[in-house]
Amino acid sequence: MRADASNRLTILSEAEKLALYGLPDFDDFQRAEYFALTGAELILVHQRKGVAEQVYCLLQIGYFKAKQAFFNFSLQDVPSEDIDFVMQRYFPGSTLTSRPLRTSEYYAQRNVIAKLFDFRLWLDADRSMLAEKALQLARRDCSATFILTELIGFLNAEKIVRPGYSTLQTIIRDALSAERCRLAHLVDEALDASARTALDKLIERKETLSELAAIKQDAKHFGYNMMVKEREKRATLEPLYQLAKTLLPTLDLSQQNLHYYASLAHYYTVYDLRRMKPGQTYLYLLCYAWQRYQQLSDNLVDALSYQMKKLEDDTKEAADKKFAKSQDNKRQEAPRVGRLLSLYVDDDLKDTASFGAVREQAFAIMPKEALLATSQRLCEKPVSQHELRWQEIDQAALRFKKRCAASLCQRNASLLPYLDGRSIENQPSGLPYQPHDRDISKHLSR
Repeated sequence: MRADASNRLTILSEAEKLALYGLPDFDDFQRAEYFALTGAELILVHQRKGVAEQVYCLLQIGYFKAKQAFFNFSLQDVPSEDIDFVMQRYFPGSTLTSRPLRTSEYYAQRNVIAKLFDFRLWLDADRSMLAEKALQLARRDCSATFILTELIGFLNAEKIVRPGYSTLQTIIRDALSAERCRLAHLVDEALDASARTALDKLIERKETLSELAAIKQDAKHFGYNMMVKEREKRATLEPLYQLAKTLLPTLDLSQQNLHYYASLAHYYTVYDLRRMKPGQTYLYLLCYAWQRYQQLSDNLVDALSYQMKKLEDDTKEAADKKFAKSQDNKRQEAPRVGRLLSLYVDDDLKDTASFGAVREQAFAIMPKEALLATSQRLCEKPVSQHELRWQEIDQAALRFKKRCAASLCQRNASLLPYLDGRSIENQPSGLPYQPHDRDISKHLSR
């Protein structure tokens, strides 16, 4: 959380603060809408003494309808377009004297305008109610801007004029501090010595890099060495993840806050985390271990899916090429095989012709080596495209296993439920069975 020079929580930027607490900046349409007075509003305006007081009251009514807040302003602060519109519409022919509004008149106008719109002014007694609401909101989402937005919505729903920005800053700061202390206390009580040691080990600097810094580094690709590092990170976080799974549900922690605290562990350096109170550091690390472990699991599943898809694509491409080449060879050989067969029914060849002469003509049609290869191929059972596919898979088995798919399934059985395997029973009827990821992985693990 950021703090300003006065040590208050910084929630809004200057532009956002001006939009919430500054005078409205109307366009022509908005000016006509908000300064259109009802009968009751017009009566209230004319109850004020003097044109200046009436103009102040009218402007305050329009601004209140726009922002549900009151503004202590002088006429020099008001856009000239607003004053011109009000004077022409409600005070034609009147002269406006620019002078400050008396303090008593300002407070009197606030009271009657709030009453007119069924609002009431902020009281110190409302602070405890708003603080309790802020505590509830902090358990949902510890983002200061979220709490501020919800508190303003709550005040508007309760018809209470919102307090000053510094008051809301203090209430939200105290709520966030109380929530942080609550969580740190629960974590401190729940962790035993071994769990503390494991968490401290993450931020213990060894040589130039701590374990946490190494775990934060993202994989750059799905290569074998990179995925080995991902598995090592996952193994390091395994005991902390199991601890987080047991402990975090007892903290009454929303998913939004869990991800937020995990992001803080990623944002802060190891040096920053070591300087924090132990309970706070442990909370951030446990949330990060829970989130990062799942990310690493997703990375490993994605890597396996990528390698399976690559194996499927590569083997299919190679098998298709071989099958296409085989079909092309058959098309080229077919005319010559036909000519060879025609020798048996050629009337120009006499029955008394020597077999050597017939062979000579046959070799003229197709060379001896080509004829021998063709005859052997025709004698064998034709290899289907499906069989060529499995042959390619067998040839790629060792390379694929090294890339981690088979070993990943064996070492991390918990990842298997994430895989989208398809069985033979799920194949569309009437189509030949095609090997898929899970079938390939079973085949490779034999």
